[in-house]
Amino acid sequence: MWHWNNHSFKSMNTQVQIRLFSQSDMADEILLDVQELFGSFEKRLSRFDTKSELSQLNISTQRASLVSPTLLNAIEIALWAAEATNGLYDPTILNNLEQAGYDRTFEQVATIYAQSTRDYEPISPIKNIQRQSFSFREVSFNRTNRKIHKPVGLRFDLGGMGKGWTVDRAADQLQGVGPFMVNAGGDIFAYHSPPGEKGWQVNLIHPFKPEKFYARLHLHHQALATSTIAKRRWQKDGQVMHHLIDPRTKKPAKTDAISVSVVAERTVLAEIYAKVALILGAKRGLAYLERLPGVDGMIFTDDSQLLYTAGFGLLLDQLESTGFSKN
Repeated sequence: MWHWNNHSFKSMNTQVQIRLFSQSDMADEILLDVQELFGSFEKRLSRFDTKSELSQLNISTQRASLVSPTLLNAIEIALWAAEATNGLYDPTILNNLEQAGYDRTFEQVATIYAQSTRDYEPISPIKNIQRQSFSFREVSFNRTNRKIHKPVGLRFDLGGMGKGWTVDRAADQLQGVGPFMVNAGGDIFAYHSPPGEKGWQVNLIHPFKPEKFYARLHLHHQALATSTIAKRRWQKDGQVMHHLIDPRTKKPAKTDAISVSVVAERTVLAEIYAKVALILGAKRGLAYLERLPGVDGMIFTDDSQLLYTAGFGLLLDQLESTGFSKN
């Protein structure tokens, strides 16, 4: 008998929610397996856990390091994305991100800067190594022996890309069980549609009014991710900082795009393209998204304009730049 299964848990510094419509007697066990997958990937990919495999790779003083298939696959995707975007997505800008002040979880950053910056001392996970600029093109890997070659001091931040990639792996695990939607803090994969619906309903949170939404759309066999500079912001040395580094300047991006939502075939692609469009700014970002095959997006600008590709418009049910309530 077909029935709904709902599962929610905390992982990767966000709330993960899964809705599954299935007739499988093993649905609950499958959902617990997905939770275990998230936990396993977090232990390997988190830069905030000093014991994670990624953190150990980042502090390694060896030019060649043996890594797990999970970390190798994630870094391979990240390097592909860096090449495909001509470096506008760059997984090797962790040093610059920390220089901007994002050297611990955002919750800790926000607390510290809200209190005082006078006694604030940055965390420095690498001792006696000068923080210098590196290029993702200095990284190579050997899939046969699972070794990653990189300069000592080059450090990775997989961040949202790692979360999106994990959502895709969870979706792979759930496919065939029934229609489902995995939502990890806005990184979404929607498979098929709920019974009697044209797709999975998704509301986009208003960047200036977090209690409201500015767009409603339906997803069917699609992934969605949103990149925004409205949420993760703090002050350092009298300047407003955010977490999105422009690899061209090595500093928080100066952009008139406040939030970018992208629909793509896979969540990791939506994550990457949303970040690139946001860095490029509203006009150039929209043109960039329009050139990508199988990709659509919407940009919320700093003057509350809504710009979107033709394909994204076909997914919309409601659109209000001033915001609307869920019900």
